[in-house]
Parts: sequence; C-alpha cells; structure tokens
Amino acid sequence: MLFIAMIFLIFALFIIGRILRGYQAVWLSLILFTFGCCILGLAGLIPRFGNYQLDGIFSLPLDQPNWAWRLLENLSLYEFMRFRLWSAIGFIVAVVGFAFSYSFERWSFGDAFVLGVFCLVDAFLFWNYDPEHLYAVYMRGAMLLNDPAARGRWEQQLSLIDLVALALMIFTLVWAVQRILTVFFHSTIVQKRVQALCVGIGSFILSVFFLLLFCLGRGTVLNAYTMATSLLPTGSKYPVFDSVYLKAVPLATMIVMSMVLLAILRYGFLGTWRIGAGQLEQQINLANQAVRLALHSFKNQFLAAQMAMNMAQLQLEGVAGEPVAKARHQIRSAMDVCQDALTGLDKLHAQAKRLQVNPQWLSLQELVEQALHNCHCCQAMDDIILSKRYANGKIWVWGDHENLLKVLENLIQNALDAMAGRPEGGEPQKLVIEISREYEWGCVRITDNGPGIPKENLHKVFRPFFTTKPAKTNWGLGLTYCHRVVKAHRGYINLRSKPGGGTTAEVILRCRENLNIA
Repeated sequence: MLFIAMIFLIFALFIIGRILRGYQAVWLSLILFTFGCCILGLAGLIPRFGNYQLDGIFSLPLDQPNWAWRLLENLSLYEFMRFRLWSAIGFIVAVVGFAFSYSFERWSFGDAFVLGVFCLVDAFLFWNYDPEHLYAVYMRGAMLLNDPAARGRWEQQLSLIDLVALALMIFTLVWAVQRILTVFFHSTIVQKRVQALCVGIGSFILSVFFLLLFCLGRGTVLNAYTMATSLLPTGSKYPVFDSVYLKAVPLATMIVMSMVLLAILRYGFLGTWRIGAGQLEQQINLANQAVRLALHSFKNQFLAAQMAMNMAQLQLEGVAGEPVAKARHQIRSAMDVCQDALTGLDKLHAQAKRLQVNPQWLSLQELVEQALHNCHCCQAMDDIILSKRYANGKIWVWGDHENLLKVLENLIQNALDAMAGRPEGGEPQKLVIEISREYEWGCVRITDNGPGIPKENLHKVFRPFFTTKPAKTNWGLGLTYCHRVVKAHRGYINLRSKPGGGTTAEVILRCRENLNIA
C-alpha cells in the first residue's frame, strides 16, 4: 500500500515540478497527491481507539518499513484523524476543481451556484467529522447509555448524517466526472476529445475506488457512529476494513497512470510535447538539412550573379547614351532583386535551422483577414464563393504574427489550388472559413469543396517534399512548415478530407480567455 501511495505522490510532484502549465496541472496533481494521502491514511487505519486525548495504537502490516512506524506513532489521534479527513475532502475538492478548469468556457450564474453548494458540502464535512466534534458526539452518546430509547434515536441520527454525507460525496464525484466526460461529447477538437476521454476514465476509476476504500464500511472517515462509539463499554463497533477492494488497487493504479500518461505524452495534455510523431520529426529534420544545403547553393549562385552585375556596372561607367542608361537601370533592378532574394534566403536558412517565434497577442479574426487579403492579391478570387463564420467578439491567441500569417496563407492557398482542379461546369467553388473558441482553444477551420485528398495520402501530407501538385512549382514543404509553426506554439493542426468531399484544415491555438500557461 505504501508503495502505491508513493507512486501517486511522486507522480503528483513530478507534474508540479516538470509540466506545470496552468490550473489543470495544479488540480490534476492535487487529485493524485490527495489520493496517495488517502492510501497512506488507510495504511495507518486505527483498529481500536484509545482515549481521544491520548495517542492511538496503529495497526500496520508487518512488512511495512520502520520509517512508517515512526511517522505514524508520532501522530496524535487527533492529527491522524484530521489527516484522513482532510485527505478525503482534498480529493473531492481537487476533482471538482479539475472538472471546472478543464471544462471551463465562461463564468455563469449556474457555475457560481454549484461552487457555492460544494463549498457548503466541504464545510459540512469538515465540521461534522472533525475529531473535536466527534468527541462531543461521543460524550453525548456516553450520557445516553441508561436511556435505550434516546440512545437508539441518537444512533439513527448519526447513521442518517453518515448517509447524507456519503450521498453528497457521491453526487459531487458523479457531477465532476460527468462534467469532464461532457467535453468528450461536445468538443469538435480531436485532441481535446481524446484527452477528455483519458482523464475522464482515470477520474472515474479513482472516484470509484475512493468511495469503496475510504467512504464505505465501518473503517471510513464518514462513519461518525463507529468513531463516536468506539470507547463505549457496550455495543461498540470497532473500525473493520474489508481488504477485498485492496487487491484491485494495483490494477486500478496502472490503468489510471496509463490514461494520464497517454493524455500527456501522446495528445499533448497540459501543453506538453507529444510522442508518436517521432518518424515525422526525423523526416522534418532531414528535410531541414537538405533545404539548408539547397539554400546555400542558391545563395552562392545569387552572389555570383550579383558580382557579375557589379562588374558590368563598373564597365559601363563613363559610357554615355540612352541604351547604356537603360542597361544601368536594368542592372540596378536586377541587383535589388538579388539582394532581396539573398535576404529571403537568409531568413529561410534561419527558419530551416531553428524556428524563431516572437509571440504577442494576436486577433484570430484580423490574422485571417490579412491572410485572405494577401491571397486575394496574389490570385483572383472573384469566382469563389467565400463564406465567413466568425465567433462574436475577437478571439486572442498568443503567437508569432509572421509565422502564423504564413501558415494561414499556405492553408488558404492550398484550398484555392485544390478547387482550381475541379472540372468546369460543376458545383461553384466554395471556401468556408470558420473561427471559433472551444474551452481554452481558439480554432480556425478552412474548408474547400475541392476533389479532396485520397485516404492513402492523408497521413503523408505533413511529410517533407510530399506533394500532389506539379513538382516543378511546388517543393512539398508548405504543410511541413505549418506543422513546425503550430507545434512551436504548442497547438494542433489537423486535416480532414475524403475524395470528392473537400478538405478541412484546422489550426488550434491556445486562446487568451483561458490562457494560464507558465
């Protein structure tokens, strides 16, 4: 048991120390930490109370280490009981806090009311099961030993209070788990849905075992009758724990940890890096090396052309005439073009080496409008039906203006190129751009009604140098660049397509309204 408790405690401390990114990480670490504390309290369960004012006698399995004995024997009975109580209530608070932080969109009166109710529930549990109050309950019960009828009513009252407390705990946990799983059914973001499913299953398993181990039976923190009557000379019911559920705790621990790690490492939960795309990352790195070599070669050729034009310009000095003046003007124009090309190559070389991100607050609406304007200047869009579906109010994201603008331009241009390949006389070309906010994410979806991407090519589109366009005019690095930029912003980029049904490109970035990352 202590080993399992240590797993939860160490994992919680790891989240706080290594991947602390916002309130969700704080609440998740508190869930794991308080559950580990509950297991520690269970390891030192008191089988029989002594005087409430004296230290209790702790029963531990014989295979527990000496430090566990020393730790528990130095706790007074009051301290031990409060440790178990506060750990249990802390778990409830942590699950509710995580449910709120994970599914939060905007404050409402209903949210404030629910939080107020939960605060009252916690206050009730703190007061009713505090050792000081239980001692007062014990004293009242001791005074009723000579009155069986009154004592019976007293016992029924305690049992009713325990049932109410248990019902409140069950309702709170069910509400919290249901709220987490609601994200799975309501969100349209694939990564968010999978995260919600993983952490929802993990929270459900922990909640079930929390109720079975710490809230049911006579050895729980929610049994005022047992704890208050343990010292009575007659009719005493000492805490007894059924160890049947303990046998399933290691399996439950493994499942919960697997779910949380899957959400964190595979689907970027808590804003962490994601595994599972190692092959793609390796291909991108190799492509960057190839691009740097190509850029270096191009730069040398431009420098050679620039030197040749400088020599030509020097040779024309002192020569008069209108044709010579035109030639000088053309040489200067060509030199300016070479200089601009060299500057652009330097920027591309720096991006291929390491992506530089200079974040600032950006409006998604303004960013999309600027990308549309730039694409309209480069390509006529008069024959395209453009539909804009923007959320009310501006959605602010924390990102690099230049790189994100290029990402949107690239995706819009891909949509225009895809629709240009449609056969004439068919359905008119339609481009739909949607901007929305879901929970802590801002989304831009660009949908075209082009021919779509074949299923066998859909998983290849982010690979370097992969393209379905003519190779003479396209290098196949556009979506690779988009992937790098969005990943650098700890966001997501998704493509959904089917042959003949068009394509939807989705860029998901953390938005300002719920931005609380470190």
